[in-house]
Amino acid sequence: MSNKAALWFLGLLLFLAVFRDLIANGRPLYCKIGGESYWPGFHRIWFVNPHARFDEPALNAILDQQGYFDEAWKNLSNYDEAPVFAFIPFTPGEYPSRNALELAPPGSIPPGAGARFRHWLGTDSHGRDIAATLVSGARVALLTGSVAMGMALLIGLLLGTIAGYFGDDRLKVRRGRWWLTLLGIPVAIFFAFTQRQYEISVAETSAIWWETFGIFASVIVIFNGLGWVISHFAFFSQKVTIPADLYIMRLAEIFNAIPKLVAIIAFSVLMQRQSESIWLLIGLIGIMSWTGMARYVRAELLRVRELEYVTAARGLGLPDMRILLRHALPNAMRPVLVALALGVAGAVMLEASLSFLGFGGDALKGISWGSLLSRENAQANPVKAWWVMLFPGLMICLTVLAFNHLAEKWNKDI
Repeated sequence: MSNKAALWFLGLLLFLAVFRDLIANGRPLYCKIGGESYWPGFHRIWFVNPHARFDEPALNAILDQQGYFDEAWKNLSNYDEAPVFAFIPFTPGEYPSRNALELAPPGSIPPGAGARFRHWLGTDSHGRDIAATLVSGARVALLTGSVAMGMALLIGLLLGTIAGYFGDDRLKVRRGRWWLTLLGIPVAIFFAFTQRQYEISVAETSAIWWETFGIFASVIVIFNGLGWVISHFAFFSQKVTIPADLYIMRLAEIFNAIPKLVAIIAFSVLMQRQSESIWLLIGLIGIMSWTGMARYVRAELLRVRELEYVTAARGLGLPDMRILLRHALPNAMRPVLVALALGVAGAVMLEASLSFLGFGGDALKGISWGSLLSRENAQANPVKAWWVMLFPGLMICLTVLAFNHLAEKWNKDI
């Protein structure tokens, strides 16, 4: 894949992701009922609950007719004139309750429907439109890759900077703050997780986990503050050297030793009530993907911190934070772009693998590329349903190739 082709393909993905609801939508973008004009398709675009009631009684009347998803909106007798539908008149993940075409080949038309409602790329084993899923999968892939790797970048940048710039002999902390912070970790685990074990096990939403992590962080901050207070005493004010590089790299090795796929599935079982969420998927991928970023940043800062301009700045008495933020870190960021592009490609593959295995439940069925490759779809009859495997597999392959090619180009430019 050439540079131009990779950029054009990524631009196409971005276009599909941003304008998904204008390209694939089971509700008309414009219709006229009883002499009044309505825009029901835009109700979904503004991130409103798709099953929420309308303010207009005429639209609620159609909403009450529909089978499971958006089927009643395609009944042209509900309108004064022909409505305006999106190019793909099917909502991603839409189940038809009647006239279902299970594993229909590309170009099929549902019985009794007009050519306007043709399945251009066929349907899966549940009658969901493949073309709509491909469009929706672009949003899921880019959202997963960008947000998950954004999280990984923040974690990896912080830990890699500490490990690379301070090493094992330059990070000095007052004894009181260090001891109290270490003491606060088991206390935070007790109050955040052990004491709230029952609440976590019966929780119906992911809000309980945000509360748990908030409690954990709050306890650590409180103990750190207490450490700052006792550091005013002579014994606790003495500084100790923290081998930051040693600790952080051992932590990275532990994360690298754990297979990401297995770890995410294990966490999803632990949080089974909240596992049907794409945001949980994104968060777990981000938490498990920071090690590559940290290694890149650490390696560059180990080199940059020994350069003459950093040594001169240190000799002038400039504080470490100023040297790090204004001189060392900006010159160590370019290789991180390579790791970021490779990480996005890996996140796309990981999301596809997880949705292929059923992670996310109904929340991802019919809206992600990997869900089309599941056993109930592509694997059920790979010869008969070739289109269910071909199109999503091709999109996954081209997306990963495009990001890998982008990383290779950036690597050559460094």
